[in-house]
Amino acid sequence: MASSNAYGPPSGFAIRRWGSCSATEVTCDQPWDLWHDCCPEGTHCSSDNTCCPRTADCSPFIQQDPHCANNVTWDLYWDDEYFCCQNTAYGFIQGGLVYNGTSTEGIGCTNVLPDGDLRTAIPPVARGNESEAAQSSMSSSTPTPSPTPSSTPMPSEESSSSTNSGAIAGGVVGGVAGLALILALAWYLIRRRQKAAQSSLLASTSDSAPGHDTKEHAGFFQAELDNNAYRAELYGNHDGLLHELPVEGGR
Repeated sequence: MASSNAYGPPSGFAIRRWGSCSATEVTCDQPWDLWHDCCPEGTHCSSDNTCCPRTADCSPFIQQDPHCANNVTWDLYWDDEYFCCQNTAYGFIQGGLVYNGTSTEGIGCTNVLPDGDLRTAIPPVARGNESEAAQSSMSSSTPTPSPTPSSTPMPSEESSSSTNSGAIAGGVVGGVAGLALILALAWYLIRRRQKAAQSSLLASTSDSAPGHDTKEHAGFFQAELDNNAYRAELYGNHDGLLHELPVEGGR
């Protein structure tokens, strides 16, 4: 059994045209008045208004997957049977027709909106995907730019030498500056220690100088005696007279 994918466009339902088919189409039936069913060139007209890839009837496969033989610029319509119109036209039903003495209807396509009591516009059941096809064609035809490899120029021997010399000079200057900073920091620390030692020595000397109480004399105060005119060695009467011992003549 053949796959239905084998009956995709340009196989499908035919388009209904007034007067004649285009130069790139095959003329099939003429169902009424000057209306014709047209299939794409290279296909074969078959039953039920279908276009087949070969002379064998393919209408059962087309009925399973209804689509126009040109599903890009044709729209699909339905009124008891499928037919197609250009996507710029309108499908309609024409009433008031007589076939073999019997009243009937016909279907067709018009470039203007149907007007009158005998014509009725019908909506499409599927529209052509012209915009999608244009985008697909544009994307497939637009070449994808390939990245151009960028070549990195190799430095010349002279520039490489000057770069190395500059790097060496910069390293030497940086080393000297670092050493000077270390020496300055060491000198500052030594000076700070010397000043701290001198301050400590002066503080200890000041504490031991005369006029300052030492630890042993803490709590004791110097005092002078009152200015008293009398100096007494023994207790006695201040108002009494001094007596001398009698002189012995024998001595």
